[in-house]
Amino acid sequence: MMAIEINWLKFIIFAIMGGYATFLANRCIAVYHDGLRPIMPEFMCGDMSRKEIAGITFAISIGFITGFALPITLATGIIVVHIVLLAADIFGMSIENTPLSVAVGALWGGLSTILLDGITAFFEMLPVNFLDALSSVGDPIVYAFVAFPAIAVAYQFGKKKGMLVFILSWLSRVAIEKINPVVIAGEEVSLSAEGISMLVGMIALIIIAASDKSRGEGVASSLFLDNANRIKKNAKYIVPMGAIICVAANFQWIAGEPIAAAVLASGDVTSAAIVAFVQAAAFLPLVITTSLVSGVYATNGWCDWIEGLGYLSPNPVVAGAIGAGAMGFEVFSVDKVGSFLNRFPALKMSGDNIRTAMTDILDIALLVGGVNAGSTIWGGTGLFMVVGLYILNEVAGRPVIKMAAAPLAAIVVGLLANLAAVIGFFPGM
Repeated sequence: MMAIEINWLKFIIFAIMGGYATFLANRCIAVYHDGLRPIMPEFMCGDMSRKEIAGITFAISIGFITGFALPITLATGIIVVHIVLLAADIFGMSIENTPLSVAVGALWGGLSTILLDGITAFFEMLPVNFLDALSSVGDPIVYAFVAFPAIAVAYQFGKKKGMLVFILSWLSRVAIEKINPVVIAGEEVSLSAEGISMLVGMIALIIIAASDKSRGEGVASSLFLDNANRIKKNAKYIVPMGAIICVAANFQWIAGEPIAAAVLASGDVTSAAIVAFVQAAAFLPLVITTSLVSGVYATNGWCDWIEGLGYLSPNPVVAGAIGAGAMGFEVFSVDKVGSFLNRFPALKMSGDNIRTAMTDILDIALLVGGVNAGSTIWGGTGLFMVVGLYILNEVAGRPVIKMAAAPLAAIVVGLLANLAAVIGFFPGM
């Protein structure tokens, strides 16, 4: 008999998160999906019906929930926040009645924790327990993500500068491995080779981008003054979301994307925070631009730095205060940040290139992790299945998002291995 031990505090916090995010979407104050934000004005001015925008929201969100966030969540044990916040977009846009939509969002937020724990408990009961192998899916990410500043520089400034940053990152990683552990205040401390190496790469990227001589026209923020003011007027509604996200992150229950989830699952909280801050740098231009164009803010702000603050906060109470303050800072500086980005296009473009580089690394690292997991679960048969399913997904036009295809294939291998065990075809059983 499968028994699930419910963490009621986790249930309540995620219920609050889901319900409140749904409220923000329903009232057109903030939405999570960056692709939804630019079309919100059409809905708000009456040019698009609720049925139409609900259909669009579902179409652009469901794949990220089922084909991206869910496999990574099961592989790492850390809830990728898309599961809650994208669902909140769907409920908020689909259900006109605000109290009803909030209730549905809260119910989903709380139940998602139980459902995910239930799936894990079910896997543990199977004759072939593949959870340990599945947890290794994220292992390559922990080491590979260090390369993304160099890749981002190569995309934007050419291969020579990209190779220079790559060498700097490599040298810093080797140096930290050499000196570890260091003695601080009489205590031995092991520094994060991955975190410091990535930090060195990011500093190099910022220096190179900031030294670029090109300048934008400095489009006046007054062009978007009405939208910026709308966001600021809604600050009293947006700020609490920062507190909720930061508290959940302080418990190490959520991550904004696969890299942070994998690093957090490995126990390296500091590196997970660094990844979250870098993610914010990557998405800040996109969030600011779409917010100023629409007057609708992002549910989680600058995409993940609030989670990073939560990871580093000493306790949930402090995390809540810091998260609220961080979100408030974002909201009241939205027009100034937008104006700054327009004056320095190289820095603005760096966000696009960082996102591209991180996606490239995730595609490869998760493929390697999925192949390793499949091989661990079922030897050569598992390896064959993961590679085959991955390529078939490509041929079929990617019904599953590319970076999630291999982890999902590893889950399929685990389930089929158990089916084979039940009917007597699994080796050794």
